[in-house]
Amino acid sequence: MALSFAAFFLSYYSRLAWSVLSTYSSLRPTPYEDGLIFSIFFAAYIAVQIPAGLVSDAIGPKKVLVMALLGLAASSVLGGAADTIWLEYLGSVLMGFSAGWIYPTTIKLLSTNFEGKDLARAMGYYSLAWPISIILLGVGLPTAAEDLGWRWGYYLIGVASFAIALAAAVLMEDVRRRDNGGLNLRVLASRNVALLSIGGFLFYYAYWAFAFYAYDYLRSIGMSGILAGEIYSMTAAAGIASTVITGYLIGRIGLWRTFLIAIPLYGLTILGFAVLRAPIWLAAVALAMGFFRFMVTPANSTLASVIGGPGRSGSVTGAANFFWQLSGVIAGSASPLIFVSMGYASLWGAMALMVFASLVPYVMLRDAMGLSGRGKSG
Repeated sequence: MALSFAAFFLSYYSRLAWSVLSTYSSLRPTPYEDGLIFSIFFAAYIAVQIPAGLVSDAIGPKKVLVMALLGLAASSVLGGAADTIWLEYLGSVLMGFSAGWIYPTTIKLLSTNFEGKDLARAMGYYSLAWPISIILLGVGLPTAAEDLGWRWGYYLIGVASFAIALAAAVLMEDVRRRDNGGLNLRVLASRNVALLSIGGFLFYYAYWAFAFYAYDYLRSIGMSGILAGEIYSMTAAAGIASTVITGYLIGRIGLWRTFLIAIPLYGLTILGFAVLRAPIWLAAVALAMGFFRFMVTPANSTLASVIGGPGRSGSVTGAANFFWQLSGVIAGSASPLIFVSMGYASLWGAMALMVFASLVPYVMLRDAMGLSGRGKSG
């Protein structure tokens, strides 16, 4: 559990690191260069999702996780040492390639070590890595960049990645012999995997659109940069409580009811941003939004594990996460088509409708949402 948490934390933290370090970088990147660094990391991350899931099922998660963390360590050091923007590009694509293997592999690891209610609780604690990485990024990385220099932001990621890789190599049990699913491409075309991919794509599309443009929206309605940043950060802070609570909630009321609560309420909070203006109300909505949004993270991870079972959980997770992450690429470029011509309120209204629509595939997955058995990939 601890190794899975630490690895997932590093994969997400490294993805966002440049958003802070670029402002301190001696390379002085232009906005275009900044955008390219983000894009190539994301592209490499997405590209390896399906192979990561298939390989972790075929050979077991231990070897895959150790190699991914060693790759993240080396590429982070390269990103820190880069003395030209072209080397920074190379470091970013290699970081994305390495980090991309971690999520499907760690879900595979958890699904082979936990089951039933214990699996849901494990996913809740594991999912803490997402909101904590966002908070620590804003608190710790600027301090490191100012006190040690921007390069050390990457070097520290490299050191931590190497340390976790070493710990995984020494401490992690090789589960391949016990729960080897082998290489099976047919799982990628199964009905349940398709529904999970579609539901997650719609939900995360709305999430990414909000994540990319909420801060700009808050500034556009007259908030200071500090106040806008504080309200924006509340959408992550609430996730610390909700991920853990959701792990226990799934065990008590089941996956189906958890989705039925979290998804509509998350959609309503996005609508709240379309109609409210007072900072105090937007702050309250932001907290509620973060709570319900981070209920879906452990629920989705648990559902992928249940659908795939221990033998196919890596493949199911990799296939679904390919589409979940792809939604961010499309949302980032397509959302301006709405708010530039019709305003932010129209964007939030459209994203709320997309969240509500995402519930339909989850409804169709109701029969697959049991927390017992070996899962239903087909």
